[in-house]
Amino acid sequence: MRYGVAGNLAAILLAALLAYGPRAWLARGRQLAMAGGVILAGLVPHFVHATQVTGSPLGLVLWATSQAERQFVGDGLLYYLVIFPYRLAGELGGVVMAGGLVVAFAAVRRLRRSRREGAGSEPGPETRRWAFLGLTSVLIFVLLGVATDGEPRFVYLPVVLLTVLGVQALAEVAGEQRRRLLAAVGVLALMTTAGTAQVVAHGAMPGPTGQARSTVPVARALASDGTPCLLVTGYEPESGWYSGCDAMTYRQYRAAPPVAPGTRVSFIRYAHGRHQPGDQGLAELTRGLERTTLRFPATGVLGEATVVTVRPRG
Repeated sequence: MRYGVAGNLAAILLAALLAYGPRAWLARGRQLAMAGGVILAGLVPHFVHATQVTGSPLGLVLWATSQAERQFVGDGLLYYLVIFPYRLAGELGGVVMAGGLVVAFAAVRRLRRSRREGAGSEPGPETRRWAFLGLTSVLIFVLLGVATDGEPRFVYLPVVLLTVLGVQALAEVAGEQRRRLLAAVGVLALMTTAGTAQVVAHGAMPGPTGQARSTVPVARALASDGTPCLLVTGYEPESGWYSGCDAMTYRQYRAAPPVAPGTRVSFIRYAHGRHQPGDQGLAELTRGLERTTLRFPATGVLGEATVVTVRPRG
């Protein structure tokens, strides 16, 4: 019952309503009611637990959504647009996905036209299928892109759907022009390959590399000495990996239970870092504890690092 799954299911439901219309749903109202009852019955344990823990049946889902490390609403959607196609589908996959979007858009237009014209212009089942797959894919990108931060693994389903739709639809509409179509797809893939090479060389690689030059030396300097240690930072994956300590974000630390007495807790802040508190916020986190402050010179794009270490007492 992750919020990402809820977003996927909501997108599928909305796409089905738009593609098939309410009449098709009402025609199977009894079966849908039974399916809905089974689903709700299966979710009862989750709702009961969520109510006990948060006071609301949807509390856990809403809490999970609030943990998204996004900078602003729509951050994830912008991320998906920026990394398309090289991190989502690759060059050839991007071309095929674009073809799937074109076919889906055309199917949606045919559906709208048939509804305006009324009886006698009913679209075929293939048109509805293409519209349903395309709408599902786009809505998943939009809903998850607005609800959370961007991660390629979050949108695996729409990438697969658009790829399948593109392959099937392009093959079916090609007809006698399939050779020209395949040639055009190949040329477009080569063009996107060149574009991807430029993006990776000048944007995708220098960014993480420059960030690693900031985070890795700090993490190694705070490496575990055999006693329990915890790093609190906006860059928890690499900090935990290179230090051998546990690591979490500042938001996770505020929500977590108190750490075990004697654990070395280090709060890491960078001059140009993300998801980190100011001086007042850090003072609140370390109030009443003996503090040790270390400063590391700027070695990467994040600038100088300041580390405040405390050892909570029992």
